Amino acid sequence: MPEQLQKILNNVREFFTTLDTTKKLILGGVALTVLIAIGILSTISLQKNRVVLFKDLTSKDFAEVTKKLDSLGYEYGSSDTSVVTVDPEQRQEIVTKLAQENLIPAGVQGWELFNVDKFTETQFDKDIKKYRALKGAIEQSLMTLRSVDKAYVNIAFPEDELFTSNASPVKASVILHYIPGVESLSRKEVKGIVNLVSRAVPKLKPENVSVADADGKIVSDFEEDLEKERLELRIVQEKLRIGEEQRIQRLIDMRNTLRWLLGGEERVDITRFEYNLNWDKESYKDNSVSPVVAIPDNPNTPYSELKLVDGYSLKVSSKETKEDFKGRGFTPDGPAGTEPNIPPGYKDTDYQKSEYSKSENINNYEFNRRVSEVQKQPWKVEKVNLSVVIDGMWEKKEREDGTGYDRKYVPVSDDELRQIRKNLEAAVGIDKARGDQISVITIPKDRSAQFA
Repeated sequence: MPEQLQKILNNVREFFTTLDTTKKLILGGVALTVLIAIGILSTISLQKNRVVLFKDLTSKDFAEVTKKLDSLGYEYGSSDTSVVTVDPEQRQEIVTKLAQENLIPAGVQGWELFNVDKFTETQFDKDIKKYRALKGAIEQSLMTLRSVDKAYVNIAFPEDELFTSNASPVKASVILHYIPGVESLSRKEVKGIVNLVSRAVPKLKPENVSVADADGKIVSDFEEDLEKERLELRIVQEKLRIGEEQRIQRLIDMRNTLRWLLGGEERVDITRFEYNLNWDKESYKDNSVSPVVAIPDNPNTPYSELKLVDGYSLKVSSKETKEDFKGRGFTPDGPAGTEPNIPPGYKDTDYQKSEYSKSENINNYEFNRRVSEVQKQPWKVEKVNLSVVIDGMWEKKEREDGTGYDRKYVPVSDDELRQIRKNLEAAVGIDKARGDQISVITIPKDRSAQFA
């Protein structure tokens, strides 16, 4: 094989030496042209083929789409300001992202959006294949979402009517199965799906697209979510209103109590009043057992007439069984026609040895039982913290020279503080078992400006 190759090379060399300079230049130019053409074709073949994303775009739509593609980091190409081309493997993903941002051009619908070719079958076949192609293209596009595992789309095309006023609108429903670990989609993602489906189907409005999860829960009903948020806001406002009303009422009760005890509010400062309400709903079942009362207590008498039945319970049922059997039982003789396997004389005496006795006494007693289902009020006081500072009395005595007065501070006594504390606890509803705290102290108030 090397000898044949060497022979071919020698022939080529001899042929090339026989050529004059002009022919050598022509042959070299042809070879160079072929090499350049091969290089250009190789470079073109290495570049990825692009497919049309959108065409016939306006200048505004072209600018918005290309700006968004730049921000998302996708590569794209354009021959002019009306056509955008992208990588075919990224086309469905790009369409989904643009739909989430509501950047699908208004003129792009249905087949132009998903690049579905038309068919040449009968009109009925065309309609069926058209529906299948559109349905499959939308499902394929939806499944490019990271949170969606599977997607099922159903589109209801109404029959043509003679008058457009009688025509029913086009409707679509989408069922989404999320990937493991994803419980729901964000509102922005759901809006993107609604926009994508409505733009893909001719004459389909976004309000006629319903999106549900695998459990059948509608996730595209934003009006319901908005109404729910409004209801929650009203509930919070009502809770705040009730809490503030209760706090003000307790504050009024405190001030009335202090005004009556101290002769006014000048000597009192409420430094802290915390009144918290608990809005947790509680419901439980109460099953209680109590002894049976024979004679109830009379609340109008100073002594107790309460009397319970014996054993604290009533007999509700009883069963008494008694059996007694003595002598002359039955001894089987065996099959007919055979001699019994019994010693002589035993059969005559076994009846005298038989004896049987049974006694049974069952009594069922019942206590008083009460089963009740309790549902507490929607709010209750959770905790109350109160801090009150009281100024003492200032005694005024005229000086002997008549030039003014001398004042002496008399603090509030411990007995008075205990009395005030006791009245405040009753007015506010302090419950130590609940963790409520109350502080009533006496501190002299600076009255320098008043006595100057």
